[in-house]
Amino acid sequence: MRTRRLPAAQRLRLQADFERVRQQGLRAVCGYFVLNARRDPDAASAGRAVRFAVVTAKRLLGDAVWRNRMRRVFKEIFRLHPGVWDVGWDVVVVPRRQSLSGDFASLEKQYLDTSARLLKTKPHTAGP
Repeated sequence: MRTRRLPAAQRLRLQADFERVRQQGLRAVCGYFVLNARRDPDAASAGRAVRFAVVTAKRLLGDAVWRNRMRRVFKEIFRLHPGVWDVGWDVVVVPRRQSLSGDFASLEKQYLDTSARLLKTKPHTAGP
């Protein structure tokens, strides 16, 4: 049986990294979620994989069943579309309450559209 877990190299885990993405990165807000992303030029030049995280808050999404569902859905969307983000990016998705009523296809489309919009927001270079 194939595991659906993201490899450790693709998981964003440290609080300092989350803060760096939030404070120094780009931000796009849509109806279903907030997408934060930051490109680290050093990591990009070293070829580090894209790191991804989903932040779910109890007060926004309710009980653990719904929070876990949103984590699974957004991780699956990220896994299905590996080419959206180039190497060296850190990406954080914060689902909103509206995401609970969205089906997989609409969440996927919104993720792809929002990611493309965010990448066009600010030009980025491919490191040294």
